[in-house]
Amino acid sequence: MTSIGPQPPAQPDPTPRGTDALGGTQPTAPGHPGAPAQWAWAQQQPQLVQTVETEPLEYHRLLRGVQNYRWWKPLLLLLLAGVYFGILTVVVTLLLMPIMMLVDPGWAMDVTTGHAEMLDTQRPVSILISMLSIIIMIPAVLLAMLTLGMRPMGRVWSVATRIRWGLLGRLTVAAVIAVVVMNLVGILSEFAMNPTLVSEPIVEQGADFDVNAALLSALFILILVPFQATAEEVVFRGLFMQVLGSWLKNPWFAILIPSVLFALGHIYDIWGLLAVGLMGVVAAWLTWRTGGLEAAIAIHVINNLVAFGFMTAGFGGETAQTSEAGGPGGVIGEIAGLAVFIWLTLRIVRRGGHGRTRIDLVQVTVPVSQDVARG
Repeated sequence: MTSIGPQPPAQPDPTPRGTDALGGTQPTAPGHPGAPAQWAWAQQQPQLVQTVETEPLEYHRLLRGVQNYRWWKPLLLLLLAGVYFGILTVVVTLLLMPIMMLVDPGWAMDVTTGHAEMLDTQRPVSILISMLSIIIMIPAVLLAMLTLGMRPMGRVWSVATRIRWGLLGRLTVAAVIAVVVMNLVGILSEFAMNPTLVSEPIVEQGADFDVNAALLSALFILILVPFQATAEEVVFRGLFMQVLGSWLKNPWFAILIPSVLFALGHIYDIWGLLAVGLMGVVAAWLTWRTGGLEAAIAIHVINNLVAFGFMTAGFGGETAQTSEAGGPGGVIGEIAGLAVFIWLTLRIVRRGGHGRTRIDLVQVTVPVSQDVARG
Protein backbone atom coordinates (compact mmCIF):
# COMPACT_ATOMS: atom_id res chain seq x y z
CA MET A 1 0.00 0.00 0.00
CA THR A 2 1.44 3.36 -1.05
CA SER A 3 1.46 6.34 1.23
CA ILE A 4 0.21 9.55 -0.34
CA GLY A 5 0.54 11.98 2.56
CA PRO A 6 3.53 14.34 3.24
CA GLN A 7 6.69 12.67 4.55
CA PRO A 8 7.98 13.68 7.99
CA PRO A 9 11.06 15.85 7.87
CA ALA A 10 14.42 14.04 8.30
CA GLN A 11 16.01 14.31 11.73
CA PRO A 12 19.23 16.35 11.66
CA ASP A 13 22.51 14.53 12.40
CA PRO A 14 23.73 15.91 15.74
CA THR A 15 27.39 15.24 14.84
CA PRO A 16 29.08 18.25 13.17
CA ARG A 17 30.77 17.22 9.95
CA GLY A 18 33.54 18.68 7.89
CA THR A 19 34.65 18.05 4.33
CA ASP A 20 37.68 15.89 3.66
CA ALA A 21 40.11 16.16 0.75
CA LEU A 22 37.96 13.88 -1.44
CA GLY A 23 34.79 15.86 -0.94
CA GLY A 24 33.36 13.55 1.72
CA THR A 25 32.61 14.35 5.31
CA GLN A 26 34.30 13.40 8.55
CA PRO A 27 33.61 14.12 12.20
CA THR A 28 34.98 17.38 13.55
CA ALA A 29 36.28 18.05 16.99
CA PRO A 30 33.73 19.55 19.39
CA GLY A 31 34.14 23.30 19.75
CA HIS A 32 36.06 23.61 16.46
CA PRO A 33 33.48 23.59 13.63
CA GLY A 34 34.92 22.38 10.36
CA ALA A 35 38.18 21.17 11.93
CA PRO A 36 38.85 17.44 11.58
CA ALA A 37 39.20 15.50 14.82
CA GLN A 38 42.55 13.94 15.75
CA TRP A 39 42.96 10.68 17.52
CA ALA A 40 44.88 10.88 20.81
CA TRP A 41 47.74 8.75 19.49
CA ALA A 42 48.16 11.01 16.44
CA GLN A 43 48.34 14.26 18.40
CA GLN A 44 51.92 15.62 18.50
CA GLN A 45 53.12 17.97 21.14
CA PRO A 46 54.86 21.03 19.67
CA GLN A 47 58.64 20.93 20.07
CA LEU A 48 61.32 23.59 20.02
CA VAL A 49 64.93 23.13 18.84
CA GLN A 50 67.45 24.70 21.18
CA THR A 51 71.25 25.00 21.02
CA VAL A 52 72.81 24.07 24.34
CA GLU A 53 76.30 23.51 25.70
CA THR A 54 77.54 20.07 26.64
CA GLU A 55 79.25 19.46 29.93
CA PRO A 56 83.05 19.93 29.83
CA LEU A 57 84.17 16.81 27.96
CA GLU A 58 87.53 15.17 28.59
CA TYR A 59 89.40 13.71 25.63
CA HIS A 60 88.00 10.19 25.95
CA ARG A 61 84.42 11.62 26.03
CA LEU A 62 84.67 13.87 22.98
CA LEU A 63 82.33 11.77 20.81
CA ARG A 64 79.53 12.76 23.19
CA GLY A 65 79.78 16.24 21.70
CA VAL A 66 78.89 15.33 18.11
CA GLN A 67 75.52 16.36 16.74
CA ASN A 68 72.74 13.79 17.06
CA TYR A 69 74.82 11.47 19.24
CA ARG A 70 73.34 8.01 19.70
CA TRP A 71 74.87 5.15 21.67
CA TRP A 72 75.33 3.03 18.56
CA LYS A 73 77.17 5.65 16.48
CA PRO A 74 80.61 5.03 18.07
CA LEU A 75 80.21 1.31 17.38
CA LEU A 76 79.29 2.07 13.77
CA LEU A 77 82.32 4.38 13.59
CA LEU A 78 84.56 1.52 14.70
CA LEU A 79 83.07 -0.88 12.15
CA LEU A 80 83.15 1.64 9.32
CA ALA A 81 86.80 2.51 10.03
CA GLY A 82 87.58 -1.21 9.76
CA VAL A 83 85.81 -1.39 6.40
CA TYR A 84 87.73 1.60 5.05
CA PHE A 85 90.98 0.13 6.37
CA GLY A 86 90.27 -3.13 4.51
CA ILE A 87 89.54 -1.26 1.27
CA LEU A 88 92.67 0.87 1.58
CA THR A 89 94.74 -2.24 2.35
CA VAL A 90 93.66 -3.81 -0.94
CA VAL A 91 94.42 -0.58 -2.83
CA VAL A 92 97.89 -0.21 -1.27
CA THR A 93 98.69 -3.88 -1.88
CA LEU A 94 97.78 -3.61 -5.55
CA LEU A 95 99.86 -0.45 -5.93
CA LEU A 96 102.92 -1.87 -4.16
CA MET A 97 102.81 -5.31 -5.73
CA PRO A 98 104.68 -4.25 -8.92
CA ILE A 99 107.37 -2.57 -6.80
CA MET A 100 107.84 -5.68 -4.67
CA MET A 101 108.00 -7.94 -7.70
CA LEU A 102 110.58 -5.64 -9.28
CA VAL A 103 113.00 -5.14 -6.36
CA ASP A 104 112.48 -8.18 -4.09
CA PRO A 105 110.15 -10.78 -5.64
CA GLY A 106 111.02 -13.49 -3.12
CA TRP A 107 110.27 -11.53 0.06
CA ALA A 108 106.56 -12.39 0.33
CA MET A 109 107.22 -16.10 -0.22
CA ASP A 110 110.08 -16.09 2.29
CA VAL A 111 107.81 -14.54 4.92
CA THR A 112 105.11 -17.10 4.20
CA THR A 113 107.50 -20.03 4.54
CA GLY A 114 109.17 -18.61 7.65
CA HIS A 115 112.53 -17.94 6.00
CA ALA A 116 112.25 -14.17 6.49
CA GLU A 117 110.81 -11.72 9.00
CA MET A 118 107.90 -9.48 8.17
CA LEU A 119 110.06 -6.44 8.89
CA ASP A 120 113.76 -6.63 8.00
CA THR A 121 115.93 -3.58 7.42
CA GLN A 122 118.11 -5.60 5.05
CA ARG A 123 115.07 -5.89 2.80
CA PRO A 124 113.87 -2.28 2.37
CA VAL A 125 110.66 -3.28 0.60
CA SER A 126 109.52 -4.86 3.87
CA ILE A 127 109.94 -1.50 5.61
CA LEU A 128 108.00 0.31 2.90
CA ILE A 129 105.09 -2.14 2.82
CA SER A 130 104.88 -2.58 6.60
CA MET A 131 104.86 1.15 7.27
CA LEU A 132 102.32 2.04 4.59
CA SER A 133 100.00 -0.77 5.69
CA ILE A 134 99.80 0.94 9.10
CA ILE A 135 99.76 4.56 7.94
CA ILE A 136 96.50 4.03 6.03
CA MET A 137 94.73 3.73 9.39
CA ILE A 138 94.76 7.54 9.60
CA PRO A 139 92.57 8.15 6.50
CA ALA A 140 90.43 5.14 7.44
CA VAL A 141 89.47 6.72 10.78
CA LEU A 142 88.98 10.21 9.32
CA LEU A 143 86.84 8.91 6.44
CA ALA A 144 84.65 6.99 8.88
CA MET A 145 84.12 10.14 10.95
CA LEU A 146 83.36 12.16 7.81
CA THR A 147 80.86 9.56 6.60
CA LEU A 148 78.96 9.63 9.90
CA GLY A 149 79.02 13.43 10.10
CA MET A 150 81.14 13.44 13.27
CA ARG A 151 82.43 16.95 12.87
CA PRO A 152 84.80 18.48 13.58
CA MET A 153 86.86 15.43 12.68
CA GLY A 154 89.83 17.02 14.42
CA ARG A 155 88.41 15.95 17.77
CA VAL A 156 90.42 12.76 17.30
CA TRP A 157 93.60 14.84 17.68
CA SER A 158 92.82 16.89 20.76
CA VAL A 159 90.22 18.90 22.65
CA ALA A 160 91.27 21.82 20.41
CA THR A 161 90.11 19.71 17.39
CA ARG A 162 93.60 19.95 15.84
CA ILE A 163 97.19 18.97 16.47
CA ARG A 164 98.70 21.51 18.85
CA TRP A 165 101.97 21.81 16.95
CA GLY A 166 103.81 23.98 19.46
CA LEU A 167 103.03 21.53 22.23
CA LEU A 168 104.04 18.60 20.02
CA GLY A 169 107.41 20.22 19.33
CA ARG A 170 108.20 20.77 23.01
CA LEU A 171 107.05 17.27 23.92
CA THR A 172 109.28 15.82 21.19
CA VAL A 173 112.31 17.34 22.92
CA ALA A 174 111.08 15.81 26.19
CA ALA A 175 110.68 12.46 24.44
CA VAL A 176 114.28 12.55 23.19
CA ILE A 177 115.51 13.04 26.76
CA ALA A 178 113.24 10.30 28.04
CA VAL A 179 114.30 7.75 25.41
CA VAL A 180 117.99 8.45 26.09
CA VAL A 181 117.36 7.78 29.78
CA MET A 182 115.32 4.71 28.89
CA ASN A 183 118.10 3.11 26.86
CA LEU A 184 120.95 4.05 29.19
CA VAL A 185 119.15 2.71 32.26
CA GLY A 186 118.09 -0.38 30.32
CA ILE A 187 121.62 -1.22 29.18
CA LEU A 188 123.13 -0.57 32.61
CA SER A 189 120.44 -2.68 34.26
CA GLU A 190 121.12 -5.60 31.92
CA PHE A 191 124.82 -5.42 32.69
CA ALA A 192 124.14 -5.17 36.43
CA MET A 193 121.92 -8.26 36.41
CA ASN A 194 124.22 -10.21 34.10
CA PRO A 195 127.84 -9.05 34.50
CA THR A 196 129.08 -11.71 32.06
CA LEU A 197 127.67 -9.62 29.23
CA VAL A 198 130.71 -7.35 29.57
CA SER A 199 133.08 -10.17 28.67
CA GLU A 200 131.02 -11.48 25.75
CA PRO A 201 132.40 -10.61 22.29
CA ILE A 202 130.66 -7.90 20.35
CA VAL A 203 128.52 -9.30 17.59
CA GLU A 204 129.93 -8.12 14.30
CA GLN A 205 128.01 -7.54 11.13
CA GLY A 206 128.01 -10.49 8.79
CA ALA A 207 129.79 -10.48 5.48
CA ASP A 208 126.44 -10.38 3.74
CA PHE A 209 125.42 -7.10 5.43
CA ASP A 210 124.23 -4.80 2.64
CA VAL A 211 125.10 -1.18 3.41
CA ASN A 212 122.99 0.15 0.53
CA ALA A 213 119.95 -1.76 1.77
CA ALA A 214 120.53 -0.41 5.27
CA LEU A 215 120.77 3.16 3.99
CA LEU A 216 117.58 2.83 1.94
CA SER A 217 115.77 1.35 4.95
CA ALA A 218 117.06 4.23 7.09
CA LEU A 219 115.59 6.70 4.59
CA PHE A 220 112.20 4.95 4.66
CA ILE A 221 112.31 4.90 8.46
CA LEU A 222 113.06 8.62 8.78
CA ILE A 223 110.23 9.52 6.41
CA LEU A 224 107.57 6.99 7.38
CA VAL A 225 107.99 6.26 11.10
CA PRO A 226 106.44 9.60 12.21
CA PHE A 227 103.32 8.73 10.21
CA GLN A 228 103.35 5.07 11.27
CA ALA A 229 103.58 5.93 14.98
CA THR A 230 100.92 8.63 14.59
CA ALA A 231 98.58 6.17 12.89
CA GLU A 232 98.86 3.73 15.77
CA GLU A 233 98.12 6.54 18.23
CA VAL A 234 95.08 7.67 16.21
CA VAL A 235 93.65 4.15 16.50
CA PHE A 236 94.69 2.95 19.97
CA ARG A 237 94.78 6.25 21.88
CA GLY A 238 92.28 8.04 19.65
CA LEU A 239 89.54 5.90 18.14
CA PHE A 240 89.44 3.12 20.74
CA MET A 241 89.67 5.51 23.70
CA GLN A 242 86.89 7.75 22.40
CA VAL A 243 84.59 4.87 21.48
CA LEU A 244 84.93 3.33 24.94
CA GLY A 245 84.74 6.75 26.59
CA SER A 246 81.45 7.52 24.87
CA TRP A 247 79.90 4.65 26.83
CA LEU A 248 81.99 4.51 30.02
CA LYS A 249 82.76 7.75 31.83
CA ASN A 250 85.54 6.36 34.01
CA PRO A 251 88.74 7.02 32.00
CA TRP A 252 90.52 3.86 33.18
CA PHE A 253 88.39 1.66 30.93
CA ALA A 254 89.49 3.77 27.94
CA ILE A 255 93.11 3.73 29.14
CA LEU A 256 93.65 0.08 30.00
CA ILE A 257 91.60 -1.86 27.44
CA PRO A 258 93.22 -0.33 24.31
CA SER A 259 96.65 -0.60 25.97
CA VAL A 260 96.24 -4.36 26.36
CA LEU A 261 95.15 -4.64 22.72
CA PHE A 262 98.13 -2.50 21.69
CA ALA A 263 100.58 -4.79 23.50
CA LEU A 264 99.01 -7.94 22.11
CA GLY A 265 99.38 -6.54 18.60
CA HIS A 266 103.16 -7.06 18.86
CA ILE A 267 105.11 -10.29 18.45
CA TYR A 268 107.46 -9.84 21.40
CA ASP A 269 108.20 -12.14 24.32
CA ILE A 270 106.95 -11.42 27.84
CA TRP A 271 109.57 -8.71 28.51
CA GLY A 272 108.84 -6.99 25.24
CA LEU A 273 105.10 -7.15 25.82
CA LEU A 274 105.51 -5.65 29.30
CA ALA A 275 107.58 -2.80 27.89
CA VAL A 276 105.08 -2.10 25.11
CA GLY A 277 102.17 -2.39 27.53
CA LEU A 278 103.76 0.12 29.91
CA MET A 279 104.31 2.59 27.09
CA GLY A 280 100.72 2.10 25.96
CA VAL A 281 99.32 2.79 29.42
CA VAL A 282 101.49 5.90 29.88
CA ALA A 283 100.61 7.19 26.40
CA ALA A 284 96.90 6.68 27.07
CA TRP A 285 97.03 8.29 30.51
CA LEU A 286 98.89 11.31 29.16
CA THR A 287 96.41 11.58 26.29
CA TRP A 288 93.60 11.80 28.85
CA ARG A 289 95.58 14.06 31.18
CA THR A 290 96.72 16.53 28.50
CA GLY A 291 93.59 16.45 26.33
CA GLY A 292 95.25 15.27 23.15
CA LEU A 293 97.51 12.83 21.32
CA GLU A 294 100.62 15.03 21.22
CA ALA A 295 102.46 13.37 24.12
CA ALA A 296 101.64 9.87 22.87
CA ILE A 297 102.78 10.73 19.34
CA ALA A 298 106.04 12.29 20.56
CA ILE A 299 107.20 9.37 22.72
CA HIS A 300 106.06 6.80 20.16
CA VAL A 301 107.87 8.46 17.25
CA ILE A 302 111.17 8.96 19.09
CA ASN A 303 111.09 5.47 20.59
CA ASN A 304 110.48 3.86 17.19
CA LEU A 305 113.14 5.93 15.45
CA VAL A 306 115.74 4.81 17.98
CA ALA A 307 114.59 1.17 17.93
CA PHE A 308 114.56 1.00 14.13
CA GLY A 309 117.89 2.82 14.05
CA PHE A 310 119.50 0.12 16.19
CA MET A 311 117.92 -2.50 13.98
CA THR A 312 119.14 -0.88 10.78
CA ALA A 313 122.70 -0.71 12.09
CA GLY A 314 122.56 -4.35 13.14
CA PHE A 315 123.07 -3.45 16.82
CA GLY A 316 123.12 -6.71 18.77
CA GLY A 317 123.42 -8.72 15.55
CA GLU A 318 119.77 -8.35 14.48
CA THR A 319 118.52 -6.41 11.47
CA ALA A 320 114.94 -7.69 11.68
CA GLN A 321 112.11 -7.41 14.17
CA THR A 322 112.01 -10.62 16.21
CA SER A 323 110.12 -11.87 19.25
CA GLU A 324 113.11 -11.36 21.55
CA ALA A 325 112.84 -7.74 22.56
CA GLY A 326 115.11 -7.58 25.62
CA GLY A 327 114.88 -8.68 29.22
CA PRO A 328 114.03 -7.37 32.68
CA GLY A 329 116.69 -4.68 32.36
CA GLY A 330 114.81 -3.28 29.38
CA VAL A 331 111.63 -3.08 31.43
CA ILE A 332 113.49 -1.22 34.20
CA GLY A 333 114.81 1.20 31.60
CA GLU A 334 111.29 1.61 30.22
CA ILE A 335 109.96 2.53 33.65
CA ALA A 336 112.74 5.06 34.25
CA GLY A 337 112.39 6.70 30.85
CA LEU A 338 108.60 6.89 31.03
CA ALA A 339 108.77 8.40 34.52
CA VAL A 340 111.03 11.16 33.18
CA PHE A 341 108.66 11.72 30.25
CA ILE A 342 105.60 11.98 32.49
CA TRP A 343 107.34 14.54 34.69
CA LEU A 344 108.52 16.66 31.75
CA THR A 345 105.16 16.44 29.96
CA LEU A 346 103.14 17.63 32.95
CA ARG A 347 105.51 20.56 33.48
CA ILE A 348 105.34 21.57 29.82
CA VAL A 349 101.55 21.33 29.66
CA ARG A 350 101.10 23.21 32.94
CA ARG A 351 103.36 26.05 31.84
CA GLY A 352 101.70 26.25 28.43
CA GLY A 353 98.22 26.57 29.91
CA HIS A 354 96.76 23.99 27.53
CA GLY A 355 93.18 22.93 28.18
CA ARG A 356 92.15 19.32 28.67
CA THR A 357 88.38 19.59 28.20
CA ARG A 358 86.06 20.81 25.47
CA ILE A 359 82.51 22.20 25.48
CA ASP A 360 80.52 21.51 22.32
CA LEU A 361 77.31 23.18 21.13
CA VAL A 362 74.60 20.64 20.29
CA GLN A 363 70.97 21.01 19.24
CA VAL A 364 68.27 19.38 21.34
CA THR A 365 64.49 19.32 21.03
CA VAL A 366 62.37 20.26 24.02
CA PRO A 367 58.56 20.02 24.36
CA VAL A 368 56.59 23.28 24.32
CA SER A 369 53.35 23.84 26.21
CA GLN A 370 50.18 24.46 24.22
CA ASP A 371 49.87 28.00 25.57
CA VAL A 372 53.39 28.90 24.42
CA ALA A 373 52.78 27.28 21.02
CA ARG A 374 49.54 29.28 20.50
CA GLY A 375 51.19 32.46 21.71
